[in-house]
Amino acid sequence: MDIEENVFQYYEGRACSAQWLAFNRGMAAELSAGLPPEDIRQLFFRIGQRVAEALPVTPCETLADLQSQFNAHWHGIDWGFSSLREEADCVAITHACSPIAMAFGPEATGWSTGFFEGVYQAWFDAQRMPPSLRVMALEGGVPTGPVVELRLGRTSP
Repeated sequence: MDIEENVFQYYEGRACSAQWLAFNRGMAAELSAGLPPEDIRQLFFRIGQRVAEALPVTPCETLADLQSQFNAHWHGIDWGFSSLREEADCVAITHACSPIAMAFGPEATGWSTGFFEGVYQAWFDAQRMPPSLRVMALEGGVPTGPVVELRLGRTSP
């Protein structure tokens, strides 16, 4: 028995309130049937920006301070947690235990990462980052269960 896998399965089964699960899945199915995936991803990006506006972060001196602010917000709304890691050419962002994968179902994972791109982009913009730095989900853009991997890095000219 793989404990880690069982922990994630247990969490995923409880990550979205039963009263909202059918509604969210139905909405995801309608969005997928009516709009191209990139349009839905952009919609979720904008929703993420609005969430970030509702949960503002103040300017921080260190990446650890910024991560603490992010996690205080995520904890406050029961949306998991994030980890920030400085790499040679980017800041790696790992978001774990969000209810979004469970709420919208596995078919939505290709476009639901737009939400996280929007939230983190707005929060990094609040740190006065250069406009050439963008938050992007890793290639493929498909979360592995309740984990989403993103990067803050330079965009191609």
